[in-house]
Amino acid sequence: MYVNTELEPHLIFLIIFLTLSWSAATWLSLQNKKLHCELLPQYHTLSKYGLIIGTAIMILNLWFLSIFYHELMFAMTIIFSSIMIGMGTYLARYFEWVVFVQDNKNNNWENKLKLYFYDNYGNGLGPRSTEKILNSMIPNWWIKLLPNHLQSQINKALADISSKSEKYAFNREKKR
Repeated sequence: MYVNTELEPHLIFLIIFLTLSWSAATWLSLQNKKLHCELLPQYHTLSKYGLIIGTAIMILNLWFLSIFYHELMFAMTIIFSSIMIGMGTYLARYFEWVVFVQDNKNNNWENKLKLYFYDNYGNGLGPRSTEKILNSMIPNWWIKLLPNHLQSQINKALADISSKSEKYAFNREKKR
């Protein structure tokens, strides 16, 4: 197994290009997961076709990397693909931040979640139904992509909604 130790400038450009395009492809694939979530910021066209476009870009990236196999050899191809996939997947969260999270004001998500939940579903749901509705509004995978201050803000709002709904359901059962 031969490892090429002399990296040419075009190979450095190649890894940067492949990493950025893998990030965009991963981000597009994530957009498809947001298609049926009610409150997540999204562009409908990207959400609808994001998985197809993202998968096509990922396949093209792997094909493009395989073109340079004769220069990179086996070990460097594995290293390049690991960097491309690892860093690209990590950078996809920053794409999400740049596109959708930049306009956040103080307690914007907390107010938005509570207002949407109480306007559309009210206090009449039980604890299990509340959890299902909250998971369809904002799923956990998306919350984990956000910055820490937004994660804590959203989790606090979801816990508050859940506890109030549970309290209301408990009071309703007690009256029966």
